[in-house]
Amino acid sequence: MTGNIASSTGAAQQAASQLTDNGVDQSAQEISFSGSDVPSMTDGLTVANQLVGEVSSLAECVRSQAQKFPQIAEIMHMKDREAAHQAGGVVY
Repeated sequence: MTGNIASSTGAAQQAASQLTDNGVDQSAQEISFSGSDVPSMTDGLTVANQLVGEVSSLAECVRSQAQKFPQIAEIMHMKDREAAHQAGGVVY
């Protein structure tokens, strides 16, 4: 995904949908294994489970912010139209 979104509501919607269609698998919220009581293995398991939660939270935050792009683009589009009209330009 490259390029500027600017005031193109279509480009903003497309960019946001690319993020919202991809997600973290919420069903795999915990990692587990059996048969090992090696301290470094159990510590690694604890860290891995913390990471799963953090990555899930980060993905949800990114999706939440992405939903704002189409609204921001719409506001920019309206301001662009207003500026063009005030400057005597062609308003599309």
